[in-house]
Amino acid sequence: MTRSLTIAAGAAALALGLAACGGSDDADGGGGSATCDQATFENLAQEAAGDTYASFNEFECADGYALVSFSTDDNGVQGTEVLLFEAEGEFWALQQRDAVCADGGGEGVPTNFRDTLCALR
Repeated sequence: MTRSLTIAAGAAALALGLAACGGSDDADGGGGSATCDQATFENLAQEAAGDTYASFNEFECADGYALVSFSTDDNGVQGTEVLLFEAEGEFWALQQRDAVCADGGGEGVPTNFRDTLCALR
């Protein structure tokens, strides 16, 4: 399983500017849409990180996408990871960093989400 880039915890203060969505907002405002809430993204972060998951940091939802930040601990090596998810109906699909950040990739991804994600490659 390929893990996305992990950066040192101190570098996470790159002013990611992630602001948590309040409450249980729908990602795209429609019925049956993915829910933008902390519990959902904590679960997704834990699934993505597996045994290296340490703690949840923050998330932001916009235009059917979510940018999620969490801390990891891999045998004493601590870091912060940022992942991008796209709403697909009522579910969140993990987006591959390399595809989003490739030339011409990331169409539809909010610019600030793409910039943050790709700065961490």
